[in-house]
Amino acid sequence: MPTPQPAPPPEARAHLPPPDRHHQLGDTLAFYGVLTVLAATFLGWSLIAFILSFILPPRIGHPLGRRSIGKGFRFLLRLMERSGLVELDLSALDTLRDARGLVLAPNHLSRIDVMLIVSRVPDTVCIMKAGLEANPALGGARLAGYIPNDSGLSVIRRAAEALRGGANLLVFPEGTRTPDGRLGPFHPGFALIARRARAPVQPVLIESNTNYLGKGWPIWRRPDFPLRYRVRLCDPVTVQGHAEAFAESLRRQHAAALGTQLR
Repeated sequence: MPTPQPAPPPEARAHLPPPDRHHQLGDTLAFYGVLTVLAATFLGWSLIAFILSFILPPRIGHPLGRRSIGKGFRFLLRLMERSGLVELDLSALDTLRDARGLVLAPNHLSRIDVMLIVSRVPDTVCIMKAGLEANPALGGARLAGYIPNDSGLSVIRRAAEALRGGANLLVFPEGTRTPDGRLGPFHPGFALIARRARAPVQPVLIESNTNYLGKGWPIWRRPDFPLRYRVRLCDPVTVQGHAEAFAESLRRQHAAALGTQLR
């Protein structure tokens, strides 16, 4: 089991400043402009990728799909930065640029979490809701070889194969976004996958000053700006002992490092 690392005392931990611009016209125009670019980019590539997923063999299509999604997310985040809507500290993720075969295990605040990680960590596979792979609007995920969570054993097998093939796997152990900032239970599936693939688990700590795109927040509802996101890493750990005990120990390590409560 991972050894919990002590968190710095609350007074020593630098919190992200809250948004301090409210209802400014420039922010509103930039926000809906970015959403328009996001929709056009997402739908345009998804339809192309959906067709390519039936034409290209996986050995070509999967790497192409993952690179395209990573570059697309990076472009959108850079656009949001230049428009002054977000401030990002993702330098910790840049240390994983050459990483292969890692199980990335972050806490889950909002839908933006996927963008933050996939934009920086190459060749990353995600697990998605079963049935979505048949949706042309999500053709990019299909082309990238994202894994539908149709059944437990199938997910574990396919995810382990992707890890052994050199891909990184992004799994949110909580399984859903945190509604109140507290850390929810960690489901042990990520630990079972890591143990089967003999892959290290990389704990990822995501911090933010906003609930935008958290549970119940629609994408078109304007938040206050700037949105701030910071990502930190703990030391990688290997799965030892029972998967349930490992998952709970890792959850407590996350909570200690984030300075948050357990749910």
